[in-house]
Amino acid sequence: MTIMMFSPFLRPPVLAAMVLCSAAQAHAAAAAPAGPATPVSAAPGPVPQVDIAASRNEERRQSSTFRQVLGTADLVRYGDGSVLDVLRRQPGIVVSGVPGRKGGELSMRGLGSGHVRILLNGDPAPPNFLLDNLSPDVVERIEIMTVPTVDMGTQAIAGTINIILKRSSGKRQMQLRAGVFHDNDRSKPQLSATYGDQEESLAWLVTASARRMSADEPFLTRTGGGGEDGPILRRLEQYNEDRGWNWSVAPRVTKKLGGEDALTWQGYVSGLVYDSAGYGRTAFLQGPPTALANEDYTSKGSSLTVRNNLSWLSTLSATSKLEVKAGATLVRSDGSSAVDFVDGQGRVLNRQDLARDNRNRSLSASAKLRNAYTDKHAFVSGIEVQHERDQVDRSDLIDAVSRLDQTGNNFRVNSRRHALYAQDEWDIAPRVALYLGLRWERVSLHSANNLGREAGYAKAMLSPVLQTVWRLPDTKSDQLRLGLARTWRMPQADSLIAGRTLAVINTVTRPDTSGNPYLRPERALGLDLAYEHYLSQDGLVSLGLFARRIDDVTLTRTVREEGRWVARPTNSGQALARGITLETRFKLPQLAGGAPAVELRGALSRTWSSVDAVPGPDNRLGSQAPLSVNVGADYAFKSVPVSAGATLGFIRNGSVRLSRFETSAESNKRVLEGYLLWKLQPKTQLRLSGSNLLHEDDVKRTGYVGDTLWQTKTVTSPSYTVLRAILELTF
Repeated sequence: MTIMMFSPFLRPPVLAAMVLCSAAQAHAAAAAPAGPATPVSAAPGPVPQVDIAASRNEERRQSSTFRQVLGTADLVRYGDGSVLDVLRRQPGIVVSGVPGRKGGELSMRGLGSGHVRILLNGDPAPPNFLLDNLSPDVVERIEIMTVPTVDMGTQAIAGTINIILKRSSGKRQMQLRAGVFHDNDRSKPQLSATYGDQEESLAWLVTASARRMSADEPFLTRTGGGGEDGPILRRLEQYNEDRGWNWSVAPRVTKKLGGEDALTWQGYVSGLVYDSAGYGRTAFLQGPPTALANEDYTSKGSSLTVRNNLSWLSTLSATSKLEVKAGATLVRSDGSSAVDFVDGQGRVLNRQDLARDNRNRSLSASAKLRNAYTDKHAFVSGIEVQHERDQVDRSDLIDAVSRLDQTGNNFRVNSRRHALYAQDEWDIAPRVALYLGLRWERVSLHSANNLGREAGYAKAMLSPVLQTVWRLPDTKSDQLRLGLARTWRMPQADSLIAGRTLAVINTVTRPDTSGNPYLRPERALGLDLAYEHYLSQDGLVSLGLFARRIDDVTLTRTVREEGRWVARPTNSGQALARGITLETRFKLPQLAGGAPAVELRGALSRTWSSVDAVPGPDNRLGSQAPLSVNVGADYAFKSVPVSAGATLGFIRNGSVRLSRFETSAESNKRVLEGYLLWKLQPKTQLRLSGSNLLHEDDVKRTGYVGDTLWQTKTVTSPSYTVLRAILELTF
C-alpha cells in the first residue's frame, strides 16, 4: 500500500479527530499519579506482546467437540467494520458479497445462512439480527461449531456460530477506537469505546460502537429472451444512494454472591437508521415496451433491538452447578418507500407507496444443571422455554388504491418453543474423549391475518449427537475426530404465511413472492471426520471430510398461477451435500531454517451437492460455492514496532440448476486484503488496512427456459476498494 492510497485520511477533519484522540490520551497520562522516576531510554523498543494463541490452540486440541474460537486478535486484525467481514476469512466459511459493503450471505459446509444457527451469548439471535450490522469492537470472541452440541441447539444443519459479547476482565478497562472508512470517494467515520471496572464484588463493563453508512451503487441489468410475442432485449440502468447509521451498546454487570455464585445482567441495544434514493431507466432494444419501466424512488427506515438477559449461577455442591436464565427481547422495525413511475420525459404516470411495520416481542427462560463426577467426566441437563409474538402491518398502494385487499395487510404470529436436553462429556480413556447428547425440541406456531384466515403449525424433533476424539498412540500431537448428528431447520415465519407480495412488473424473473403454510422442516443426518496434527509455535494441519443428507429440502419454485408468476418455498425431496476442508498455519522457519518469522495460514474448502428433485447437470444446492480458498501471511518486524499482513481469497461459484426450468449463476470472486499496525506508544497504535483491493465487478445471472418462453437476466454491479485508518487508545 502506498501513502497515496491513504491520502483520503489526511484531510483536516480526519487529522483533527486523531489529534483530539491523542490529546485525550496525553491528558489521561498526565493526570495519572506520578510514580518513581525511571531511566528514559534513547529510543523505545517494540511493545511486548502477550501471545495467547497457543492456549487457544491447546483448548481446541483438548476439546471433545468440533469447536474453533476466534479471539480478540482475530477480530480486530484488519479493522473490519462488521463481524461478517471477519468471518469471511475463516476456514470452511464463505460469505457472498463484497468486503466492507452491506449485505452478503454466509454459508458453512457449503450450505447457506438459513442452515447456520446464529447465537448471541448462547441464546438464539434476535429477529432481523444482521452480522454486517454488528461491530467486532463489542465482541469478545466467536465460537464456530461445525457439529452442534445439544445445549446450544440442533437447528444447525451446517453449523453454529456463537457470538460472545465483551465481558469484564476483573480490572479497569478503558479503550477508544476512532477511525475512518473510505471507498468510492466517500469517507465514513466509525467510533467505539469500552469502559469497565470492578469494586469488591461488583464488576461492570460497557461497550459501544457507531458507524456511518454510505454507498453509491450503480447496477446494469440486461434481459433477453423470447416467447409467443417474439424476441425481447432490454437494458436497465439503475443507481442507488444509501445513507444511514448503525450503532450498538452492550452493558454487562456481574454481582458475585460468594464462591463461584454470581448474578449477571447482560443488555444489548442496537439501532439502524437509513434512507436511500435512486432511479431506474429501461431501454427497449428489441421487442415491445412494457408499462412502468422507468422509476424514481425514495425510501427510509429504522430498526431497534433491545435485549435484556438475567442469569444466576449457583453452586449446589462441590460437584453440581445450576445456571438459570431469563430474557426479554423487543424488536421494532419500519420502512417505507415511494416510487414514481415516469415516462421518457420524466412525467409521473403512476405512484406506488409501500410501508411495513414489524413488532416482535419474546420472553425466554432456561435452566442448566451441570454435575461433574470427576475432572474428566461431567453430565449436563437442561430445559428451555421461549414465547414469541410477531405482528406485521403492511400497505401497498398504487395511486392511493390498495393492492392487498385480497391477500391481507396485517399478520399476527404467535410461536412457542420448548426443549429438553442432556449431554455426557467423558474422557473414557487417557487418549479417548466422548461426547453424547440428546435433545428434544418442539416448535408451534399460530398465524392469523385481518381477513380472518388462520393457520396452525407444530413440529417436534428428537436429535441425538455423538462426538469423539482419539489421540493417536505414540504421538503427542495427532488426533482423529468423529461427529454424528441429527439436525433440522425450522422454516421462518415469513415462509409459512400465505400472504403474497406483489411485483409491479410481473415476469418470470421478477415474480410475486408467497409463503407456504404446508412447508415441512428440513431434517438432516450429518457425518464429520477430521484429522488434526498440531505443530509447535501454534502450528496446525487439519484435514476434514463431511456429508449431510437432507430430507424435505426447501427450494424456491416459480410457477404460473392465475396469470401471474409466483415464487414460493416448497419441499423437494432429498439432497446430499459433501466436501473436504483443509486448514493449516505455521511459521516459515518451521519449513525453512533461518527464514524470517512469517506466519503463514491457508484454508481450502471443496464441496459438492445434488438435489434429487432437480435434473442435472449442476443440480446442486443454490447457495453452495464449490470451491473456496484463503491464503494469508502475517509478520511482526523486530527493528520497529510494526506488524503487517495480507489475505488473498478466491471463491468459485459457477452455474446452478434450481429446477427443471430455472438456473442461476454468479461470478467468481477474488478478494485481496491487507493491514499494517504501527504501535506509536505503549498504549497508542494506528491501524491501516484495505479490503477488496482488486475491486472486481459482481455479476449475477438468472434464467428460465420453458416450453414457450425463455428469459435470462444478468445484473452487473461494480465494487470498490475500502480503505480504513483507525487510531486505537488504551487508557
